[in-house]
Amino acid sequence: MTHKSSSETPQGSLADQLTAPADKPFMDAARALLRVGYLFGNDPGRPYHAHGLTLAQLDVLSALARADDARLNCSEIAKRTLITKGGITGILDRLEARGLVKRVPSRDDRRSTLVRLSAKGIEFFRKLYPEVARSNRQIFETAFRPDQMKQFRELIALLIECLETE
Repeated sequence: MTHKSSSETPQGSLADQLTAPADKPFMDAARALLRVGYLFGNDPGRPYHAHGLTLAQLDVLSALARADDARLNCSEIAKRTLITKGGITGILDRLEARGLVKRVPSRDDRRSTLVRLSAKGIEFFRKLYPEVARSNRQIFETAFRPDQMKQFRELIALLIECLETE
């Protein structure tokens, strides 16, 4: 017969012991959301990986491609992406080394630098973006029926709105 010491935990994991039953579905949902984000972005089969890009680099290229005047400063890139202002510089350095973006001095503010897609970057994005769109569609169509996809988009939009207003 084994004797349990008082330092051994009772039944369940430490996390289970510390989570109120009413909070468990929310903890599970948050963890699932993080896992989906990780799996979605890090799947080696994603098209941007085949082109030697990280998800963060694709995010920056996409932000520049969506910009009305096709130029953004670092603060604007940070606001439009999932990247901190501190992380933008290294990403831009790598994209610039590949010839995909150019930094240009701002005409309005000499202290500011604007970033734009280079001609090579525009051509690269024209090739890559439809591949990413097809890949996204394939993932979602495999997971959801059309009515579920609509509901998923609406629920995600509500969650984003809630988090952005806090």
